[in-house]
Amino acid sequence: MYLDIQLSFTGRIKYAPRFFPVDHEAPAMWSAVLEVNGPPTPGRNGEPYIPTRYIEVVTYGLAATRAHESYQQNDLVIVQATDLTPRTYEGKGPDGKKVTRAVIKVIATAIGLCSRYTAVAKASGSRQPTPSPRLAQGASAIVAERPAAVA
Repeated sequence: MYLDIQLSFTGRIKYAPRFFPVDHEAPAMWSAVLEVNGPPTPGRNGEPYIPTRYIEVVTYGLAATRAHESYQQNDLVIVQATDLTPRTYEGKGPDGKKVTRAVIKVIATAIGLCSRYTAVAKASGSRQPTPSPRLAQGASAIVAERPAAVA
């Protein structure tokens, strides 16, 4: 039996995203590090502490091209992802000593701007699309034209 891990989280793009265009051996790839706030946790002095986690989001193919065209540093995005992969490496801390760091990498299946804290204002073209209750219910945006009634 195959079980798939599905994740959904909201975060701000911390650094400028990286984009690697299609080459003869690999599809396009887009990668960004998201800054995600964790749940409030009791701190050492008893005050609530909200930890910040960093998650690397990667997507491939046409979704990578669309992400490259749409998102930039400091955008607040919501991500649906799969394939959680932890990765550790050694680096140097601010004091110059060796520090072991960890990164969580996920493969995004869907990325979108989040309107939880700010209004979504990005659009292509000259007009904003009008919201439709049919689309909110999952119906198709394609409407077949009805033939004119015969009198």
